[in-house]
Amino acid sequence: MKTITEIKQHFSDNEIKLCVDIIKGKLDFSVLEEQIKDFYAEQDMGRDKALEQLEDDFEFWGIV
Repeated sequence: MKTITEIKQHFSDNEIKLCVDIIKGKLDFSVLEEQIKDFYAEQDMGRDKALEQLEDDFEFWGIV
């Protein structure tokens, strides 16, 4: 799990909004795929797992 500080340091405010839209299904994952994969690079995740982890982290911290 990533902290809120890590999320805010890695993603710009605009990218956070885009991540929320991706999680809600309004945008395709490919819009920020590289940034999201980079964020979880040390955990060596594939596309589906990275999206699932992003959703879990954003929900945990009340971003979504």
